[in-house]
Amino acid sequence: MERRLLLAIALMVGVMILSNVFFPPAERPVAPASADSAQTPETADAADELTRLSAEERAAQEVAAVLAEAEDTPAVAEETEETAAARESSIVTVRSELYEYRFDTRGARLVGATMLAHRNFAEGGHGGPNVELVRPDDSILAYALTLRGDTVSLGSIAFTASTSTLEVRDGPAELRFEAAIGEVTFDVSYRFHPDDYRIDVSGGLRGLGDVGHVVLVGLGRGIERNEAVPREDQAAMSLVTRSRSGQIAAERLDRVDDGEMRPASGGPFSWAASKSKYWLAAVVAPPGGPGIGGVMLRGVPEEEAAEMQAALPVPAGSAGFEYVAYIGPQDFARLQAVGQELHNVNPVGWRWLRWFTRPFGNLIVAILIWMHESFSLAYGWVLILFGVGSRIILSPLFHISGRAQMKQMALQPEIKKLQERYKGDPQRLQQEQMKLFREHGVNPLGGCLPMFLPLPILITLFFVFQNTIEFRGVPFLWLLDLSLRDPLFIVPILMGGSMLLLNWITQRGMQTNAQMKMISYVLPVVFTFFFANFAAGLNLYYTASNVMSLPQQMYLSRERRKAQPAPSRQKE
Repeated sequence: MERRLLLAIALMVGVMILSNVFFPPAERPVAPASADSAQTPETADAADELTRLSAEERAAQEVAAVLAEAEDTPAVAEETEETAAARESSIVTVRSELYEYRFDTRGARLVGATMLAHRNFAEGGHGGPNVELVRPDDSILAYALTLRGDTVSLGSIAFTASTSTLEVRDGPAELRFEAAIGEVTFDVSYRFHPDDYRIDVSGGLRGLGDVGHVVLVGLGRGIERNEAVPREDQAAMSLVTRSRSGQIAAERLDRVDDGEMRPASGGPFSWAASKSKYWLAAVVAPPGGPGIGGVMLRGVPEEEAAEMQAALPVPAGSAGFEYVAYIGPQDFARLQAVGQELHNVNPVGWRWLRWFTRPFGNLIVAILIWMHESFSLAYGWVLILFGVGSRIILSPLFHISGRAQMKQMALQPEIKKLQERYKGDPQRLQQEQMKLFREHGVNPLGGCLPMFLPLPILITLFFVFQNTIEFRGVPFLWLLDLSLRDPLFIVPILMGGSMLLLNWITQRGMQTNAQMKMISYVLPVVFTFFFANFAAGLNLYYTASNVMSLPQQMYLSRERRKAQPAPSRQKE
């Protein structure tokens, strides 16, 4: 390999281990409210309208007063012990083969979400043997109302549930919560599916009349930690939003200062989601509605977390609100079925590279899942076959690269003559070399460019293994988890050995100086140390790709030796 190729590869790997620097978006300025109150003839119609809606405004004031009283007044005032206990908490359990959701009738909040098909790998995790998405003393889908400028939580309101337990087995099943607030009623209905984590949600504030308001839906303080490497899980805790224009933005929760309250930039949004490395709690607005008006973040002291609330505007005269909630794993096919690019909730790659890594990563994941499902193969074998197949597809280009190198080798005597002739004139030397290449039909970059083609696959797979749920906890041979590093470091050593052997074969028949030979032998050692902490599945793919390259490199090495002119012997 030429020096520029080896240095380029080393730089690429160096870039892969650097942390991405996220620049937090600037806060949007809030426009001051108008203070114009002068009475003019043009305001007569507005006064008539206010008079007509006075009854509805009084109802809105009553609702706000009742909510404020419920929020500020202790729940145990002059109640019996039995009544107080009943009002404090009553858990409604919704269960299918995939999940167990637990709702508290106090506030109609989701206080537990257990993933029955996935194991919890975190030490000391409160979810037991299975993954738990809701943190202790936290809740998701907690509601608040913004009415006439006042925002009050519904967390202390006692709701009546349509059932105490719900089994979701043969088809969709519905759970309804309802609470009387003064002269009006707030209700919310959840429609669950037995084979999906999607929840269809609808509700409204009934009896209020033609008065607009905002329903705030809580996304909690972040997903509970469930992974074996807490540092990686914490780094993935983010609020991700998609604007109506299709712009997807992510903001790490641990970068919100304690006590800081600010809106997410870029609204209105199609969806807003709280995510960890593999798990998701998302609120998705209907495509044709007003969308999510905004998302508010509030830093939680001493938790490296932030509380999130999504605002759903309910215009005056509308029937209520509706949205889709997704509480579960970041399963590519399921998220794609929800629509509105929810499958892109994971920011694959660094920000400046996502234009390429995101679509290419989605393509690679789709291919790997298809191979796994179509041929009933373990993901370890899928990665090996993917490495072999990608190398076979690229083999014609590598063959062209080898031929181009042999043509350049044949011109080395002529190039040396030019170097001697124009050693004092670098510009003229370059011109004469390019002229020589054109005369013999040689592209000076032809031997290098095809060698860069495997790098996009390697880089994209590096990011894919960081967040793809399909590889989480998947064993293969002695490997306990393809998404984690090899605990015995066998695969990284095999990868480094295959790379060393490949470089040694490539060097045979090539005229290279001692420095380049040293680089070609040191580079596999450097790669081995780098890749030792990468996902075992990534090492498995790279090893298979290297091994598949050996026969072709052996053939090209023999061809290069044949093409070399025999060394001249001096007569004695």
